[in-house]
Amino acid sequence: MVWGGTLVTEQAMDWDVSVTHSATSMNYGILLQGFGGIFAVPLIEAYGRLPIWLWPQVITMLMVLGATLSNDWSTFTTFRSLQGLFGTVPQVIGLPIIHDMYSEEEWPRMINIWGTTFLVGPFLGPAIAGYIGAGTDWRTSFGVLTAIYGISTMMVILFGYETNHFPEGKARSSRLASYFGIGNTGLPKGTTLLYWSRKVVVYVFKFPLLMTGITTTIDNFLHSPPYLFNTIEASSMRFAGVIGALCGWAFGHLFNDWIFKRHITVWRTELRLHGVWFPIGSMACGLLTYGLTMHFGKHWIGLAFGWILVNIGMVATIV
Repeated sequence: MVWGGTLVTEQAMDWDVSVTHSATSMNYGILLQGFGGIFAVPLIEAYGRLPIWLWPQVITMLMVLGATLSNDWSTFTTFRSLQGLFGTVPQVIGLPIIHDMYSEEEWPRMINIWGTTFLVGPFLGPAIAGYIGAGTDWRTSFGVLTAIYGISTMMVILFGYETNHFPEGKARSSRLASYFGIGNTGLPKGTTLLYWSRKVVVYVFKFPLLMTGITTTIDNFLHSPPYLFNTIEASSMRFAGVIGALCGWAFGHLFNDWIFKRHITVWRTELRLHGVWFPIGSMACGLLTYGLTMHFGKHWIGLAFGWILVNIGMVATIV
């Protein structure tokens, strides 16, 4: 969804709008990402993993294509919003698939890998998009994104399989039928949808969550005084997020191995909660560094270092 975050200045010039107004093209898509993930949960349980992985991927590819061919801000924003709604659905399938395919002992390591990949993407994607846009134009950059979605969709069609545990004694349906959710779970669709919809509503309204994203706001600051970054420089700044995410992955990997081996004789899953202390401190220090650097207009290294610390905490706390 943040692929075009480094291209808002060029788009503003193309559409003859302000940079601030151009940047709002991502707002609705980011909002709808939350709803897309919520809507996906009952469907995953009722129809299986594969169809809810495949068809939103196809729709998202078409939405990105529509955004690429858009000639004005309103049309572009509409397609980008729908991209956010459908594009987040394949992301939430990661945890159910890990749950299906691996044992409990392997879950932390696999979740760590999964979490790192989708947290590195929002930083690496805008960097690549910015480099392409700087050498050509923003439409070419979004054309590349369309091609990436096309390739990933073909990979799901060719190599994707239903991982949901099927009730014993019942025969699985054909591979073609599994694409459409026929016979993937062996559960009654209506009852399952109703049951999981109720559970989702309970969890959503149980406590509020607030997430503030550096990824979607940093470009406005980098292109403004005192930094005045160009597209290449702003795109390269995203590697701070990548470095932080990889460091967070390394911490999670090493900590989970260490804590398991240390308490292997009296193992309890709750012991992994000790792994949140360092990430929480890292995020707090990172936000302070980032905010104070921006407030006092200090060197951009402060922004990069703060971003690294925040991402270390974000990835490390996933497991």
